Amino acid sequence: MSLAFVPGFTPTRPRFLDRFLPPLADGIAAHFVQAHSRAGDLVFDPFGQTPSVAVEALSLDRRVLVASSNPILRLALSLAVRPPALADLKSALTQLGDASVGPNPADRLEPQVRAVYQTACAECETPTTADAFDWDADAGEPVEKFYVCLNCGGPRQAPTSADDRALAKRFSRGGPDYQVLLERITSADDPNRAHAQEALAVYPARTLAAIAAVLVKLDGLPAERETRRLLAGLLVAALDATTVLGQERPKVLAVPRRYRELNFWLALESALDMLAGTPLPDRSLPLDELIAGSAGAGIYAHSGPVRELVARLPAGSCPLIMSALPRPNQAFWTLSAVWAAWLWGRESAEAQRAVLHRRRYDWAWHARALQATMAACRPALAPGGRCVGLVAEAEPGLTAAVVTAAAAAGYDLTGWGLRADTAEAQLEWLPGAYASGQHSAGEVGLQRAAREAALDVLRARAEPSRWASVHFAVWCRLAAEGLLPWQADDPVGPVNRALESVWRDTTTFTRLGAGASDDPATGLWYLRDDVAQNGGPGAGPRQPLARPLADRVEAEVLRQLTAGDPVEEQDVIRAACTAFPGGLTPGRALVLACLGSYAARGDTGLWQLRPEDASTQRAQELQTILAELRALGGRHGYDVAGANPQEWREAGENVYVFGILTSAVISYYLLGRQLPARRRFLVLPGGRAGLTEFKLRRDPRLRPAIQAGAWTIVKFRQVRLMLADAHLSRSTLEPALLGDPLEHMEQLALPE
Repeated sequence: MSLAFVPGFTPTRPRFLDRFLPPLADGIAAHFVQAHSRAGDLVFDPFGQTPSVAVEALSLDRRVLVASSNPILRLALSLAVRPPALADLKSALTQLGDASVGPNPADRLEPQVRAVYQTACAECETPTTADAFDWDADAGEPVEKFYVCLNCGGPRQAPTSADDRALAKRFSRGGPDYQVLLERITSADDPNRAHAQEALAVYPARTLAAIAAVLVKLDGLPAERETRRLLAGLLVAALDATTVLGQERPKVLAVPRRYRELNFWLALESALDMLAGTPLPDRSLPLDELIAGSAGAGIYAHSGPVRELVARLPAGSCPLIMSALPRPNQAFWTLSAVWAAWLWGRESAEAQRAVLHRRRYDWAWHARALQATMAACRPALAPGGRCVGLVAEAEPGLTAAVVTAAAAAGYDLTGWGLRADTAEAQLEWLPGAYASGQHSAGEVGLQRAAREAALDVLRARAEPSRWASVHFAVWCRLAAEGLLPWQADDPVGPVNRALESVWRDTTTFTRLGAGASDDPATGLWYLRDDVAQNGGPGAGPRQPLARPLADRVEAEVLRQLTAGDPVEEQDVIRAACTAFPGGLTPGRALVLACLGSYAARGDTGLWQLRPEDASTQRAQELQTILAELRALGGRHGYDVAGANPQEWREAGENVYVFGILTSAVISYYLLGRQLPARRRFLVLPGGRAGLTEFKLRRDPRLRPAIQAGAWTIVKFRQVRLMLADAHLSRSTLEPALLGDPLEHMEQLALPE
């Protein structure tokens, strides 16, 4: 069941439609393509949500099928598979900008669009063009402007002038430009017209005027097909950039109280570098030719229903079906319908028109939609082939819909991995029976299975964990065991109700840092006791938990570094994910915190173990610190006993206890049996301080021991300073031990 999570590589440059498409790292699709297919095989992406799946499969000489009813996504695919040269993009934009806008041939489109953003420098009053205006939605006017002055330089920012505000008021939503744009989307008697008007509200009136001017000239441009493809890409990029949606990854159409109005022409120019790439030959092929395989690797993008495409494929012809699975996004789906209608006419957006009136997509609806597409694909999957689902933004509702839909569509879950801190999930299925829930468990059985799955993942992680980790582990266990029921009217309800019995079981589970919240996603989940019971209450002996996952990850990262050679950051992350697969997948932030604690990044970008953290060096330093502490205690009249922990005694009783570490594995001391003493100290290298703080913040069990003073962190360097201080006395000994605390102790009370 456990799947080693594939972390991939962070993209090095912004992507087209980046804030709307699944944030899939580079290299992930390529990994699964290489693992489950060979050169020349047919790879099928039935959802077509991001071009990277097809691009990476095509680069590995696969024949690629992509299905997408969204013309904007097909445009994104075209631009990614066949990226345009920068010179060609500039030429296309120049051709558009040179379009005549009046009887005088010198009157061009570009100056006309720029003129609607006319302003003057606040310092010298030199006329210029604003890059952007910040608006106060309540006041209904721009309040700040951003520009470059040819005289004063820039960039500059200043309050808007009366002329700026007067110019903005010249543009309204009732004018002819607005009506032209609205008519391109819906007719006057279309019941969706009011919803189209709501969609246009995400554009300032001036932006709509600029868009209308550009589209009118685009219609009359005698441009060749390739030029129109490039202009469509530039326009969609600008249409995306100039909405006033405030969120980084917007899901709904909502205008914030303060928003930025961008210069539309500048947005077109800004898209040039984003879309430009190294030109590649056109590898698109007709479907029949691609299926035959006679032309070698190539790609076909299907615009109709998936079932129509699958009907034309030989049964079992695809050894790999792989897709970045969609999540509901009312904002992008609605804007796609609007943009497609503006660029290519209402008919081109027909498949998207339904989204204009739909404002809410619940997870039951989404599960049904996913199930329909996955079931339609099922006949194309080869016997023994793999279906791979890549889930970005893997919130619990989405993962539940995905896992349920796949089971109902006839796929057997064989592996899964979840990286909870970046909300990414990866799943693998084999073709299975068409029945879902073949082992009917009933409500009580579902509750029992859900409880056992939650216990197992928490036992294995041995530390407080996010609800997403527990939730996903439960759904995947139920799917693997064939226990997921399918009710078309309520696909996710039965298991959600079974899970409710789990998260309300306060005798077994607890939430740390949740306060009074009743939301299971609040706080971190853990077992009520420090050890877990096998089989439920009264069922037998207790089983000690493993070491906390964070400590095991630290040891693995150190192991990767001790090989001696400099290492790539991504190689360390990948090795950690391989060592801890499935529900144990470590967070990216944890791995990087461990890496930064033991290694330094060189000029080449590679990480090298610090010389002082070499095993022989640290072992020697440990013995040195133990000897120095022993000398310090003896100097001040204490009887020193024990090795590690070291005890300073007086009159037969412990006054101070010192646990000496070269790692940040503090859980052994903070969670273990406490030796009696007035004060206890954990002594560790200064290089471990950052990782120690990180662990204290992420694990609420560890914080109380520090906050209550049960243990105090002391750095090696402080011990050496004290040993060298000839004036140190018993009265100043304890304050000196407290003299070099962790950098951000005040933050330890904050939950993860």
